[in-house]
Amino acid sequence: MNDKKIILSVIFIISFTVLFSQNIFLLERPGSIKNYKYYVNSPIRLKIISPDTLISGEISRINDTSIIVNFANEIALKNISCIYTKRWGVSFLQKIFLFTGIPYLALSVVNGAINNDNTVVSKNTFIISGCLIGAGIALMPLTKRKHKIDNKKWRLKILNFEN
Repeated sequence: MNDKKIILSVIFIISFTVLFSQNIFLLERPGSIKNYKYYVNSPIRLKIISPDTLISGEISRINDTSIIVNFANEIALKNISCIYTKRWGVSFLQKIFLFTGIPYLALSVVNGAINNDNTVVSKNTFIISGCLIGAGIALMPLTKRKHKIDNKKWRLKILNFEN
């Protein structure tokens, strides 16, 4: 009985490592534990050096020294000048501000129309919803963080786990 468990455990571990043995595209900060891992089908936004172009999409394939984005753009690691990552907290706040400001104004308009008020929307409602919408729009540029690749602050690596 114990031998069967050992054999099944070994088979499970071997099959698990074979299933997940894929390359990882790694953006890391040297000397710290801060890093971003990208796999196949991960969304990515990056800037390349030569034509100074922004490329965004999903990673289609990770080779030894390059990545392929959207099945069309093969980009060597040495040609990448910066990578943009999403700031989850700021992005979350930005969505909250936008998705509370717009419905607040809409509900106030509907409520004023139902109650036959002289002013459908009060001055305070415009101020509150305008501030919420304005804060959401003001946070839009802060939702992405730019990581310049200079091998001092940030560097790129490809971790090869294939045979």
